[in-house]
Amino acid sequence: MNLDNHIKQEGLKNKVPISMDDTLCFICKTINENNFSSVLEIGTAIGYGAITIAENTNCKAIDSVEIDELRFKQAKINIANHNLENKINLHLMDALNYLKTTNKKYDFVYLDGPKGQYVNYLPYIIKILNVGGILVADNLNFHGMVTGEIPISKGCRAMIKGLKKYIQTILSHPQLKSQILQIGDGVGVSIKIKN
Repeated sequence: MNLDNHIKQEGLKNKVPISMDDTLCFICKTINENNFSSVLEIGTAIGYGAITIAENTNCKAIDSVEIDELRFKQAKINIANHNLENKINLHLMDALNYLKTTNKKYDFVYLDGPKGQYVNYLPYIIKILNVGGILVADNLNFHGMVTGEIPISKGCRAMIKGLKKYIQTILSHPQLKSQILQIGDGVGVSIKIKN
């Protein structure tokens, strides 16, 4: 798989949360196997995920949403350096606002934004996801705090509670067929089975 080690090192050095390589490998494989053409990413950070997806899949367009202006600007530079401005559309805005206002439909949604907000995003993601489309949510273990392997850090309680609620919701949602896979930091894979 084609990965930009420079962006990865930049992210690690500046403590920017970037997707794990095995998670991105799984995502690219899923997109290619299903011949998906439209992708939405929630949480661009510095563009590592969007660039990896753009360079390793046949998808035609990626919309990526980021609220942090500094990260957004760096992502723009990184995407330009890869000559991917025609394939990756960046949106500097709150993800919930984007989800509420977009009239686009997607084959694949990669959810990697604020973890405590996943459950709030879900109804809107389901609306814009095509039937047969797949939603992948990252960091569902959150370093072992969700699964109880390590104690919940101070200041993370609300977020962990939100992640647990998200997991319960996708596993019992009538429009979704979901499973949690132990890839990276834990991913939720949800197929939209009906409108």
